[in-house]
Amino acid sequence: MQEHKHLVELLKEAKKAAKSYDVFKLKQLSNETVHSATIYRDTDNVVVAILVYALGKLIERKDSFQEKDFNKYFTFYLSAIEDLIGYIDDDNEKMFKNKINNLFEVKGLSEDLKKSVLDVFRKARINKASKIYEHGISMESTAKLLGISIWELAEYSGQTNISEMNMNKTVDVRKRIKNAMEFFS
Repeated sequence: MQEHKHLVELLKEAKKAAKSYDVFKLKQLSNETVHSATIYRDTDNVVVAILVYALGKLIERKDSFQEKDFNKYFTFYLSAIEDLIGYIDDDNEKMFKNKINNLFEVKGLSEDLKKSVLDVFRKARINKASKIYEHGISMESTAKLLGISIWELAEYSGQTNISEMNMNKTVDVRKRIKNAMEFFS
C-alpha cells in the first residue's frame, strides 16, 4: 500500500460525502485518486477510486432499489470504509484486500440489488480505466491494472472521445517556431 495518508484522507472524505449523498464530491474524490494511481501504478489507489466512484453511482440510483435493501448495503459500505481506514492505519494489507473483496462480492443482497451493484462495480472499473488511459498509460497496462479486457476499455474509450482531446493534437510547425521566437525574445 503506497500513500497511506492519501488513502485514509480520501476514505474519510468519501464517507462524509456519502452520508450527505454528495455524488459530485464522490466522483471528484475518485478522479483525484486516479492521478495518484497513474503516478504510482498502485492497485490500492485504483481499487479505492473504483469503490468511491461506485458508491456515488449507487447513491445516484438509490431510488431504483427497495429502501430496505439499499439501506442495508449502504450501511455495510460505510462500515467497510471505516474498516479499510483502520487496516491502512494498522498497515494490514491482507485484511485491507479481504475487505475490498467482500465489498466486490456483495453477499446477502436481493438479486436485483446484487445484479445492479455488480454492474456498477464493472462500469466503475471501466470508467476509472479510461481515466487512467487519459493520463497516458497504455491501454494494455491500464486494462491489466484494473482487471478488465482491452476490448472493454477500447470500446468505452472510443465512446468518450479521449483520442480527440486537445492535448493530443500537435501544434503546426509555423506556430511552434513563432512560440519559440517569442519565448527567446
